[in-house]
Amino acid sequence: MVAGSTLLAAARSPAVAAPASASDLQRRLEGLNRQADQQVEDYLQAKLAVERTRKSMRGMQRQLDDVHGQLADARASIAARAAVAYVQGPATDVASLLAASDPTDALERAQLLDLLATHDADQVQAAGAIERSAQARANELAAVERKQAAILKQMAAQKARIEQLVAQTEQTLAQLRAAERRRAAAADRPATTAPSAGSPAPTPPPTAVSGNVGAVIRYAYAQLGKPYQWGATGPGSFDCSGLTLMAWAQAGVSLPHSSRAQIGIGRQVTRSELQPGDLIFRYSPISHVSLYVGNGQQISATHTGSTVKLQSAFQGEIVGFSRPTG
Repeated sequence: MVAGSTLLAAARSPAVAAPASASDLQRRLEGLNRQADQQVEDYLQAKLAVERTRKSMRGMQRQLDDVHGQLADARASIAARAAVAYVQGPATDVASLLAASDPTDALERAQLLDLLATHDADQVQAAGAIERSAQARANELAAVERKQAAILKQMAAQKARIEQLVAQTEQTLAQLRAAERRRAAAADRPATTAPSAGSPAPTPPPTAVSGNVGAVIRYAYAQLGKPYQWGATGPGSFDCSGLTLMAWAQAGVSLPHSSRAQIGIGRQVTRSELQPGDLIFRYSPISHVSLYVGNGQQISATHTGSTVKLQSAFQGEIVGFSRPTG
């Protein structure tokens, strides 16, 4: 009876899950990297939107300040005319007409008074228009500020998702390394290293590339082996668009910190037209960019847990090529 109870209890106990295979872990890692790439790109797009709205807000604030200045001047002019009218009294204008020495003089004074009255009315009307313009500018500025707040809230949520994906990626990498150690122990051989940060590659940059593009290529080679870090633009770590941004900065070309935005800078080219320094874009929507360095190779800031690497240029899902121009 005891034995039967023991067997029944064992049957009811949850089975211990077998460790995931290395191939399963590798597929999981690739999926996490793709998700993280997309989330990082969405975050960087939102960051660019923040920068654009901030620039717009600065311009709108300057316009609003100018309109307020015009309104203050118009009000001051109207107040000055009202003060003169108050001091001189309402009969002054009629008295000036009666005091005219001849009809021609009276007519000229009447025309002058009419002109002044018209000017005063125009000033009042202009002040009203300026005031309405100021209110419209203030409303536009408030709308942009609300948009800014919404983008910042979106960015905070995206950043939280990215950090969660990074944590899952690092956990999967640790499991992958453990799986490799188990395989190595079973085969009685040294374990190889799963994707991780490594030493800079000794491969020298090609000497045939010179000028501005040569500076771009040399910079990229100098970053080989540095760790991937999302949102980073160096000097100690990079994400994919951060690396291409900084590399092309060596040639005086300003690129946005976003692979999706970088494809719109310069001229799009075909694979057969590729030259060193051109950019290679991957996935749909675009979420990764690499720098072509010639001879069928690229330099890329890869993904969490890995480094800036020299790789085959034509692996993976390529969706476009471009040549940045200053």
